[in-house]
Formats: sequence, C-alpha cells, structure tokens
Amino acid sequence: MAYVMLIMGVLGPLLLAAAFLLGRHLPRRRSFGQELSPVTRQHIDLFQGGQLSETAVESAKVHFRALLERGEVAAVEASLRPGMHYVIQVRALAEIGTDEAGRILERQLQRRLTSDQLEQSWYWIDLASGLRSLNRAQSLPHLLRCAEAADDIPLGHFFAAETVCFLGFAGYLRHAGTPLGRAALRVLHRALEGLRYGVPPQVVAEARLGEAVENLWDNRPDPVQPLVVRVLAEALRLPRRAAAAEAALAEERSEQEAFRWQMSRLAALEGVIGEYLQEAPPQLCAAVPKASPAEQRDLLQALADLRAEAAPVLLPLLKEARFPHADLAVEVLTWSRDPRVGPWLREWAFRHVPVVRRAGRRRSSTPRRRRAPRTVPYQAILRALRGHPSRETETLLALAARDWDPTFRAAALGSLGWWQPQAADVVLRVLQEARHDPNADVRQAARAALARLGERQALQWFRHALVSEDPQRVHEAVQSVASEGLTLLWPDLDRLADAEDADVALHARESLERLGEELDRRLPG
Repeated sequence: MAYVMLIMGVLGPLLLAAAFLLGRHLPRRRSFGQELSPVTRQHIDLFQGGQLSETAVESAKVHFRALLERGEVAAVEASLRPGMHYVIQVRALAEIGTDEAGRILERQLQRRLTSDQLEQSWYWIDLASGLRSLNRAQSLPHLLRCAEAADDIPLGHFFAAETVCFLGFAGYLRHAGTPLGRAALRVLHRALEGLRYGVPPQVVAEARLGEAVENLWDNRPDPVQPLVVRVLAEALRLPRRAAAAEAALAEERSEQEAFRWQMSRLAALEGVIGEYLQEAPPQLCAAVPKASPAEQRDLLQALADLRAEAAPVLLPLLKEARFPHADLAVEVLTWSRDPRVGPWLREWAFRHVPVVRRAGRRRSSTPRRRRAPRTVPYQAILRALRGHPSRETETLLALAARDWDPTFRAAALGSLGWWQPQAADVVLRVLQEARHDPNADVRQAARAALARLGERQALQWFRHALVSEDPQRVHEAVQSVASEGLTLLWPDLDRLADAEDADVALHARESLERLGEELDRRLPG
C-alpha cells in the first residue's frame, strides 16, 4: 500500500527520534522499551523497516473472505480486537477491497479499543491508511468525525496527514460553515502543523496542500472565522521551511518538483494572507463575548496563534467565575502589552492560591491530583507571567518555584530567564536550588532558565547533550534549545543542521526556524 511505503520510508527515521515525536504527548520516560505498549513497539518496528508477516495477512484474508461470502459481517467485526494482530486484520480487509470490507473499517473508527491513547492512535492511523488504499471517498466524513472527536490525540498529525490525502478532501473546505467543513479545517490545520513535527514533506505534494490553501482562500467566509485564521497562519510558516524540505527530497526529483509547485501556490498568496491575518484580531476579539463555549475555544486558539492583543476583551471575561476557557485566555494574555495584565494576573494568583504557605511545605517529586484551587488557572498564570517582566513578577515566580507540587515549580521556573532579573540575587538563588530538585522536569526547567541567562555551566550541559552519542539525548537537546528559547546555543544548533545524520540535521533545521520565529516575536525584556 502507498501508505506503508510512505510511512516506512519517511516517517520511520522520525520515530527513532522518540523525544521529537512522542515527547510532545507523553511524560518524560527514561525507559521507553519497558513502558510503551507491545502495539506501539510493534508499529515503531514496522516504521523502522520491519515487515508484517505476509503469511498472517493472507491467512486473515482467507478467513475474512469466507465469512463475508457467507454474509457473516458480525463475525468479522467481532474478531477485530485490540492487539498486535489488529494491523494485520486491517491490512487484510483493505486488500480484500470490497464495499463491505470498507464499511467494516469505517465502523471501526467509532470504537475505542484501548485506554492507552498512543496505542489507540496507531489503530486509527491503521484504519485511515486502509481506507485510503481503498480510494473510498465516502469514508471521508467518517474520518473527519473521528478527527473531530479526537482533536488532540497523540500522533494526530499523522492521522490528519492521511486524511488530507484523500481525493475530495479539498471540497469540504468550500463549506467552512458546516460541521464537516469545520472538521476539515481542523484536520488541515493539524496536517500543516504536523509538517513542523515530523509529517514528511511528501504530504505537501500528495495532498496538494498548496492548492488546498488556495481553494480555502478563494472560498474564505465572511466574517473572519477562527479556524480559517489558524489554517492560514500555519500555512504562512511553510515557505520558511521550503529549502530544508526540498533538500530532504533531493533524491526524488519528481517529488521535489511536485513539492516546489505546491509551495509556489502558497508563495503567491503570502502577501494577501499576511494582510488578512493582520486585520483579523479585532474581529476575533469582538466575537469572543457573544460566542458559545465551543466557538470561544476556537477564537482563543486563533488569537493565541496570532499572539494578538486581547486584554480589553479577556480581562472582563476572566473576572467571571464560570468562564470555561480561563487557561486558554490566560495563555493569550502572555503576549499582551496592556500594563494592567501583569498586576492583575499576580493579584489573581495571590488572592486564590496560598502561594507562601505552599512554598513552605516539603517538596514532592511527583504531581498530585488536586494541585490548586479550581477557581484559578494557576499553572497557566505562572506560564503567562514570562511575558510580564517586573520585580513583582519575579517575587511570585520565586515563591512558586518552591511550591510543594513539581507541576507549579516547573511552570514558574520556565518563566524565569526571559529577561535580565531585577532581583538577580533572589532569582539566581532559586534557580541554583532547583538544580537539585527531586523532580527531573523541575531540574531541566531550572537548567534552561540558567542557560537563557547565559550561565556557563548550564550552557555547557546543553552543548554536551547536543553532541552526545545517544541519539535520543541529542534529539531531546535539540528540542529543548528551540522550546526553551536558548538563543545563545544558536551556533551549536546551526552546526548540527549540517550533521551527517539526516534525522538530526532535519530536526536541527526545524529548531532553528522555531528560534528565528521566536526572535521575530520576542517577549519584552
């Protein structure tokens, strides 16, 4: 199947970089082999070049074909159970290729086969690939509804990439106001975003993503819609990455040409899309107070993508006790330049959270279920304060960095080091203490904050990690340099962009692009 060749040939190397792909969805794991399920390990092996047993696939085909010929559809469906044989059974039904086999696969999308989110993601990807190999355009609505129901599943970028490659997908973008049209916009956004997180550049040509964005632009609704804004904002990030993607396709001239053609469609729209996005924030802000909770979520995510000024609208809403998306609204306020925001966030935290008392308790190495009052998004506030530098902000973050819960300690430390501290002795003492924290994530957050401030020991730690002989550690370090804004390590990352290891080089180039984007939108300091 085309899917199998695509995944094994292109996505396989990425799965070797576990921190890059899996780390966005999983807690930090020091022993992947012991903690990942057998199904996940099976798929990683397949994507690294392993093969399914053809004998097993043929045996399943014979069994299923006999049942289907006797009309025993229920028996076929009953035999589709979670486990390492599931991908074999899906492959068998896809190769049988009848309408009934296709309908069985479609119905499987509605099943929740396991509580392991990562394992469930593999099952959905197996089903999407099987349905695409059947060229079943009628399967698209089922895939779109599945994507809508599982919005932020692990490996969702790859599920989205399979979906946007279906013939007829672009047609749903002409109807952005319908439920399936909105689902198609979410899937398109996820697939475009995935190109920054390991989805191979071949998808750009295979799904004709340049033409899809052009189609959306030509049929954009009025007034401004948040999902359209999110897709267009993500599409504008692709041209900066075109050179690296073309280099990755150098050995496939036809694919390189097809990729270049799709990127030319995007390049032709860059100017007008840029103007559209500059004019969008006031309309998005105006729509927030009157929108439904679901619509508010989309609006806030679009404002966050644009890093728009939204304080005049969001501060009154956050004063309402039952505002459903307080975490997301506070995230948007990270980028506000309104002088009221910093003091208001600090006062909100101190009013509802016993910050000083929590800092005096014994520090736990693991998070607790009941971490802070539900009336305040404390973790989001701590993260947002990185955008509001002041001595008072440093005081709150220094106290929160000693919280008994490591979740809040890490959040507070993650907001330090983005500006030269005004109370340098206090901040540096807190960071040095956190270096010896019982929790690994807290120690890493402190190390990153010190590196942002130029501390030699912290910078040297990251430099050693970037040249480690352990591939996983290298990928984790590359990811950290970008996500933690360690611009002082730009030259080290730049050297890795020319590494002999193609996976490391590709990851380093993406991280350099992320650093460049952050410098363009730098936090005040």
